Amino acid sequence: MLVWRGHRARVRSLAFSPDGSRIATTAGVSRFVWLWEASTGKKVQKLADDYRRNSDSARCVAFFPDGRHIAATWDHGGITVWYTATGARASVLRAGTHGQYPDTLAVSADGSRLFTTGDQLLEWTDPTAKTPSEDEQLHTRSYAKLLRGNPRIGFSPLGKYFCIAEWEMHLLDATTLEPRRVLRAPGRSASAATFAFTPDESRLVVAFGHGAAVWKLAEPDVPPVRIAGHGNLVRAVGFLPGGGTVLTAAMDGTVRLWDSTTGAALRSFDWGIGKVQAAAVSPDGTLCAAGGDDGHLVVWDVDV
Repeated sequence: MLVWRGHRARVRSLAFSPDGSRIATTAGVSRFVWLWEASTGKKVQKLADDYRRNSDSARCVAFFPDGRHIAATWDHGGITVWYTATGARASVLRAGTHGQYPDTLAVSADGSRLFTTGDQLLEWTDPTAKTPSEDEQLHTRSYAKLLRGNPRIGFSPLGKYFCIAEWEMHLLDATTLEPRRVLRAPGRSASAATFAFTPDESRLVVAFGHGAAVWKLAEPDVPPVRIAGHGNLVRAVGFLPGGGTVLTAAMDGTVRLWDSTTGAALRSFDWGIGKVQAAAVSPDGTLCAAGGDDGHLVVWDVDV
């Protein structure tokens, strides 16, 4: 286990690189995206966009699936894409008034499409290409679907679904964005906060309120497995290798492991980093990372 003070403010967003060697974070009102070595906690790089106004802070961060690019959203809209290896800016994607305070990013498996949200769902094609001029909209399409609350979005690992977690969990066709399924919190009313798939897309875990639910997607008529026990809102979820164990991280300060087939509690961790605002499982499932309200980061081996 490795714990270090990476920031002076709450960790807003956290993501593993595709090879699991680095962690990217944003925090508080910082204008930077921070890259850390996952095995040591050593700061590798700080990414910034010098063309941004001083009042802009980086909000949500995501790696492209090939690891060659990384992107972040900003307070006043738009996205910056950098080359991961050099930190040089690759492109800027403008969102106009539709992308104010976007806390969401989703990149397709081939890196050819990038989404964020404002009051609409916004899509860019070829997002790493040269930045279009102010009057060009060649890289941007907006969808009229109005989004409620502060949704989370993403693609399923094999690219079958595009997902929107808002009041309900919406699964759409990844190509056409036509609705396919809607999943709701079992038992009582709660908003869908975040979600994660197994690599083969056979199972889906969705955070609802203080708990979560696990669906077998090939069995639509079977009720989900309910997971309950946190004392505050669940902010991150993930599957450990094999899909038999689910990780949840919550604002009660704990990270917990559960049996995905029964919902039984397996282990609970409290690293003393305050409310957990962001957490992630590395792509190979061997590491977990979490960021707290006080700016601390923790990385641990899933076998611990």
